[in-house]
Amino acid sequence: MPRDPWRARLAVRFSDLDVAGHVNNVAWLRFVHIGVSQALASWSPPDTAEPGSARRAPGELVWRSVDIRYRRTVQAVGTPIEVRAKPVEQVDGVLVACDAGVVEPGGGVADCVSAEVFLAPPVTLGGPDMSWAGLGSGAQARTPPRPSPWTVVLPVRVTDRTAGGCLSPVAAADLLQEARHDAVSTWRPGIGGVLVVARTAFGLTQATVGEEIRFESWCSRVGRASVDLVSRGVDLAGGAVVVRSTTRIARLSSGADRSATPWSDAERALLHGGGPCAAAPNGHASSAGCGQLAICPNNSGS
Repeated sequence: MPRDPWRARLAVRFSDLDVAGHVNNVAWLRFVHIGVSQALASWSPPDTAEPGSARRAPGELVWRSVDIRYRRTVQAVGTPIEVRAKPVEQVDGVLVACDAGVVEPGGGVADCVSAEVFLAPPVTLGGPDMSWAGLGSGAQARTPPRPSPWTVVLPVRVTDRTAGGCLSPVAAADLLQEARHDAVSTWRPGIGGVLVVARTAFGLTQATVGEEIRFESWCSRVGRASVDLVSRGVDLAGGAVVVRSTTRIARLSSGADRSATPWSDAERALLHGGGPCAAAPNGHASSAGCGQLAICPNNSGS
């Protein structure tokens, strides 16, 4: 973390928790969003004298990509959270490094989330592809090797858009979570153990013109005890890819035993092929634990 970051104290709300009782990944991104927005508002490039006198007006910078890593769970409502964010000017935009962690009784901070957010002037629909953070070589695949095994169409709500018509970062994370859940629900009954979201990277373009986005998801990499799930959202009205994401999901033995558990040959075949599986995608149904850091077997209650 760069020196002298912007700092703020927040608290976990009940609505931040998913059905598994953990702070959801969208809630963590909301904490990051607050830190990035406030740090950028009070930031000046090195060659300017006063806060707010950046070369680019703040309204001209939009979130283009974010890479966020989840390091530990938080479950208690009211838990104090410290957010630290520091902007660093880049040639083509601003990179904000942001950490969020639990404030411990002694005053120290136990890091829970770290993120790198890149902001730049908006791109236009039909323009060049976005820059976005990836997870290894599998994340660089722009198209799936075959028809996407998991597809879901999600509505764009009025509150999902910013003033410029683009998806807000928190809304994009929310939609991606629904798309990820729809994919995971098809093969989850055939996978044992507990799945945890370890890292997510996504990139945004400027705007959506329609009212629906089609999300296509596929596994780009199956590791020893993890899988990378790639999703892309296509604006049905304009045909442009408006968001891309790669999420790394790791499998643990149990909530108590945090050791990684390798996939079996049958599980690998299921992950690579996207099926077959007896359970149909759940769409907008309750996540049944498919939130941040606790994707549990159906009806297990664990």
